[in-house]
Amino acid sequence: MSKTLKTISASDNIAGLNRTIERAKQELENMIDLNPQIMLLVDRNGTVVRANKALLNLLSFSSFNLVLGKTLDELFSCEGMLGRILPDKTQQSVVMHEATVTLPTSARRHLKFHIVKSDKKAATFVVVIFDITSDKEHAAHLEKKHKKEAVEALMGALMHNINQPLTVIMVRAQLMHMALQKSEINAKELSKNLEDIMRLSAQIADLLRAVEKPKDYVTTNYVRDVEILDIQRSGSRPEGLEESCTAVLDALITAMNAHEPGSMAHAKRVGEYAAAIAKEMGLNAAEIAIVRRCALVHDIGKIGIPDKILQKPESLTEEEKEIMMSHAEIGYNLLRDFPFLTREAEATRANHERFDGHGYPRQLRGEEIPLEARIVAVADSYDAMRSGRVYRAAIPAANALAEIVACSGTQFDPSVVKAFKKIQSKTDVLLKNQT
Repeated sequence: MSKTLKTISASDNIAGLNRTIERAKQELENMIDLNPQIMLLVDRNGTVVRANKALLNLLSFSSFNLVLGKTLDELFSCEGMLGRILPDKTQQSVVMHEATVTLPTSARRHLKFHIVKSDKKAATFVVVIFDITSDKEHAAHLEKKHKKEAVEALMGALMHNINQPLTVIMVRAQLMHMALQKSEINAKELSKNLEDIMRLSAQIADLLRAVEKPKDYVTTNYVRDVEILDIQRSGSRPEGLEESCTAVLDALITAMNAHEPGSMAHAKRVGEYAAAIAKEMGLNAAEIAIVRRCALVHDIGKIGIPDKILQKPESLTEEEKEIMMSHAEIGYNLLRDFPFLTREAEATRANHERFDGHGYPRQLRGEEIPLEARIVAVADSYDAMRSGRVYRAAIPAANALAEIVACSGTQFDPSVVKAFKKIQSKTDVLLKNQT
């Protein structure tokens, strides 16, 4: 009897425990079902085993029968989703993934999936889904708003910084055009207008390059509550600026050649001679490149000298000589505002200085004269003698070399002349190839 009572009591305890477990299970399922967060259980094939009502609401389904037994790929139209979100045995137990999916209603939503292995064998996975569509849309709206504000700030800065120099350039160009039409152009006026145009064009180009790859985004108050980009504090000096300045030099040389036919060929020959001298003197590749550019633009200031003086076949008057000598300063003024061309500008102004201090325009002497200018002076003089001028014929190589040597220590730097003597035999080949 006692034994039977004990058996009944044990059975009652087990039944009570099962009821408690069932009740807890039901409460847990109700809690999950009522949870506004989307939750579901899938097997290793991605088939839905259990789900809550939040999933039905997302999919606009009325019955669990439309969900259970379906795969994630069937419920969420997003190619290859299963392979991307379900972790394998080698991966961590929790995996997170974001995807833009198309729902059965054809609506597109951006969802974030949190997948957790429910057991060590990875037979089932708990999937928690967060609908972050509104967050993404808000972020996209903010990004678009910020980009619009950035563009407005940039354009405001460009208009503020560029409008004035552009206006000056257009006015200068129009005045030059009118003067040319009336044949009333003045050499000094032409020089001043060209100087302004080149300086302001360089200023505009530098501003544009500064904002091409900004290092920061700093604004400054413009008027009232309008903010514009502070180009100076936001900008950076990008790579490739030196190459663009070389392109400017090419344009200037082309313009010079139109003004004085043959000057481009002369400039290129002088560049070859000067580079050969610089190499003989032991300068490195970067320094040789600078010397070559200095040679290319050594006479660029002649663009501001009247044709009747440049092309005059007989000797110049004292007044005409003064005008001709001004080309050194004109060339310097044309180049000085271009980035990376400061040494070229200085050499352009100094290549007519003499080693003994009796040159022009500043009567520099010895090593006061930039080395580039001392090298260009020898190369320029040699090519001028070998190729001839409108007022005299070319002379033989031996005579030209003798003249260079005779002027060593007075007109020319002796160390440059020494280097030139060693490479002089190659110059006639260069001269032949360049003409």
